[in-house]
Amino acid sequence: MLPFIAGVATGAAVVIAINNKKKIKKAVSESAKKMQDYAEKGYEKSKEFAGEVKAIVSEKVECIKSKGKEKETPKDEDDVKDANAK
Repeated sequence: MLPFIAGVATGAAVVIAINNKKKIKKAVSESAKKMQDYAEKGYEKSKEFAGEVKAIVSEKVECIKSKGKEKETPKDEDDVKDANAK
């Protein structure tokens, strides 16, 4: 008995879908367009964010490199002074 009821319900759903085919197609088309627009906006925002992150990381790397060079220079001068003192 249960398979018969499930079959009738499925058949009724198919008939309703066929009768409203134009409405369903329009709704799916509009939804797909909205999703595409959201995806494009998200892609552009992620590109901008990635560019900002890249710039920040580049600045930090340059800062670290310059601090490393500053620390190396006095160390080398101390070594030279120690070698001259001996």
